[in-house]
Order: sequence, then structure tokens, then C-alpha cells
Amino acid sequence: MPDGLPRKKTWRSIGLARLAAIDRLLMEGVEVGPACKQRAINKVLREVPGVTRGDCWQRIRHVRKITKRENRPLAAPGGVALEEKTRHGTRSWRPWTQEDDDRLLTWAGYEPVERIAQRLSRSGRAVRFRLCALGMSARVTDGWSLRALRKLLRVSPAKLRQFIGSGMLRVRDPRITARSLAALCQRNGTSLDRAAVERIAALKATRKGAYTWERAAEILGVDPKQVQTWISAGQLKVKDTFVTDRSFEEFCKKYGFGTNLPLIDRATRKWLIEEYGVAPAQADGEKVSRAQKHALVVRTCKCGRTIAGNVYFRHLKTCKIATSQPLRTRLREFSALV
Repeated sequence: MPDGLPRKKTWRSIGLARLAAIDRLLMEGVEVGPACKQRAINKVLREVPGVTRGDCWQRIRHVRKITKRENRPLAAPGGVALEEKTRHGTRSWRPWTQEDDDRLLTWAGYEPVERIAQRLSRSGRAVRFRLCALGMSARVTDGWSLRALRKLLRVSPAKLRQFIGSGMLRVRDPRITARSLAALCQRNGTSLDRAAVERIAALKATRKGAYTWERAAEILGVDPKQVQTWISAGQLKVKDTFVTDRSFEEFCKKYGFGTNLPLIDRATRKWLIEEYGVAPAQADGEKVSRAQKHALVVRTCKCGRTIAGNVYFRHLKTCKIATSQPLRTRLREFSALV
């Protein structure tokens, strides 16, 4: 978007009163935290057609400018490249255009700085400086931990490891840690080649923390598919298991059928369909098996925690508030639930 005309038309077409309400919603979400910020932006995207995430971030930056009364130029006058005098001579760089800012605001918070810099053909240092100038953080905060995904999708940790090992679910840093390679060598040292054991022993001197899947396969002397099998089994661990919101959206669109969608409540399924593109046939086409019907029962403990399935009874044994009640009362409640 080379100029600001399309964006101005988009915001002016909704009316001043509604625009003021949107500004309050966005700024309140930013002040509370990343989760509320994400919900506020999603709500604006649902209610205002034609608005993108980059438009929302641009609006947040505009409101911040008005509040703080700061005016920062986006580029040099006339689009001429800026220059800086250094000890080694004069160095020039490309100015940031409106289109670059739009793409940066769209990806910031969802993609790592290195990936954004690669897409924009810039250095990571330049991307960080530009984000700082725009009043934004370079940290990826919008996403999901594996524990949150287990609760949301109602799947086991082993199932999530299979998604990661097969490449269906992309994590933030899929490189294999050197510590897990050494642990695998200790457990399966007899099944590995002697040369592979020596290579793993020599890795300790390099002090490198992680390796790609292809490099790990070369070190172990095995096929890359075997490395994926070890990742799925939990014998090899990736460096960062955090799943960005964009990666989760891609997973839902392509492989949403691999999760236990019939066990998810209707409100959450509807949200997954509308926000992340899960096919409605995938969410409603399967029937719950007889062995999984207990997972549809949701119980609330005396401590206020809501638990689905038979895991509730395991929690009941260790809950301090529940165990503080008389034994007869707990047995009566247990028999009533069963």
C-alpha cells in the first residue's frame, strides 16, 4: 500500500463514534496484555469488514502518536536513501516505505525477527530498530504453548509430539537440542555406529546448543525419517516448542481432522471454525467413541477448578480443599457423580 488513502477511507467509512469505540477497545487490549490485545484485534476484524491486522496496528500507532504528541518521519524526503558517516566511510541504506511498514506490522508478534528480516530483505538489526521506532516489541507473544494446545484440542502430549515430528505443526524453533542428542546416545549407544557415538562426543567441545533435523541425521548416521520418529516418541527434543498463532492457523486449516474435535465443546468448535478455518465437516462429522464419552462430562471441584473427563477423580484425591472435607461427605459426592 504505497500511500495512506485506502486506510483512511476504511477508517472514515465507519463513522467517528464507532471509530472512537474501536480506538478505546484496541488501547485497552494493549494496556492489559498480549491475550487481551489479540482478542481486541480479532473482534475488530470480525466487526469491520475490509480491515487487516496491519490496519489495526497502524491505528494503535496513530492513537499513541496523538496521545504522546510524537511526530516521527517514516522516510527521507523524496524517498532518497539516507546516509551515515562512519569510520570506514559513508554507508547508505534503504528507507522504510509505507508498504514496508504495513508488512512489518502484519508480521510483528507472529513471526520471529530473523524470518521477517528475510522476507523484507533487511537485516535483523534494522527490523528491531524499526519496530522500536514504531513502539512495538520484536518478541513473538501471540501464540500457544503445548500445554494450552493440549487443553484446547483435547489431545495427549504424545499426539502433539507426533504432530511436531511429522511436520504438521510448526514450532518456533524446531532445531534439536544437543542435550537430547547426548541423552539418546547414552540410551541407544549400542544400536548406533561407533562413528556416530564419536561425533556426538565431539559435539560437546563445540558448545553448540541445537542442530537442524538434517544435521542431526548426519551426526547420528540415520535417515531423517528416523529422526522424526524419535521426535514423535519424545527421545529427541526440539529447542522451542512455542507455536505461533499463524502456525496454529495453518495447522487447523490443513490438519484439523487429526485432533479430537468431537470432544471439544460447541462454543470452542465454533470459534475454531470462524477464527482458524477448521472445516465444519471436520468438526461435526465424527462421532465420539464409547471409550471417550467420559471426556464430555465436565465437573467442577470445590476449589473452583473445572475438569473434563475421569481426570477429575485423580484431582479429587490430591486437592487440599476437597480432602479437607469429612470422608463421608466426599464419598457421598463421589457416589452422586458416578
